[in-house]
Amino acid sequence: MGKKAVTGVGVFLLSLMCLLSCGLESFYYLDYIPEGTITDNTSAVIQLPPISAEGYSNYFINFTIFYRIYISGEGLSGTINTSTLRNLINSALNSDFQSLYSLTDITSTTVNTSNLENTFFNRRYFKLVLEEEDIGKVLGRDSLGKTLGIRFPGNEIPTLILDGVSYTLKRANSGQNIIFSPEPENRYFLNHSDLNNPAYVTNEINADVAANTRTTPVRYTYVSMYIAAIGGEFITTIFSQPTHIGIFRLPEAN
Repeated sequence: MGKKAVTGVGVFLLSLMCLLSCGLESFYYLDYIPEGTITDNTSAVIQLPPISAEGYSNYFINFTIFYRIYISGEGLSGTINTSTLRNLINSALNSDFQSLYSLTDITSTTVNTSNLENTFFNRRYFKLVLEEEDIGKVLGRDSLGKTLGIRFPGNEIPTLILDGVSYTLKRANSGQNIIFSPEPENRYFLNHSDLNNPAYVTNEINADVAANTRTTPVRYTYVSMYIAAIGGEFITTIFSQPTHIGIFRLPEAN
């Protein structure tokens, strides 16, 4: 009897391991965030999924926004939505966009988002923060079904707007075990000589910025942003497919 009992336990554990290895975690799913409406390269509006969207009532914790800044010698206007324009701004921008496209392609049935944060960090994308507010709470469960706006207007400090309430955007100063000291110190998303200075593009200073290898004198800065939903089930962290919010030209610092 003892031998059979041990064998039974072994069969149970083997079956459990098989279930886990055969994709049981794939049932932990968060639907993707639909693409929004982009106006030129100054703003975007996104309708966040409601709690009734697949997986959100059970697993959703908050939305997160990943960003990277690109130095450029080109001052473009209008919507930036082609490889030609992305390359014109900065070849790294187009390279990053093409590399991340496999994650944002909603027609694909083979997307794996289990290492989403590492994937973005490996492309030097960091998590957006807000001034004097916890973005995780602002974009938590109470944000479901609301309208999210990102604005880069004129010479004003860029903002995130959630159902009419504005929050000031700020750059990160850490991520994935890296701590850095961004310049300028206020960390606003404004084009500044310290931000578009290639000498400051280091892991210690502007780790969230991509230098430009072109010979054109640098003068401008752009930011590319993605949004994703984060959820959890027991010890498992769940990510939706990321959605590209857009590419924005940073306003001039006063």
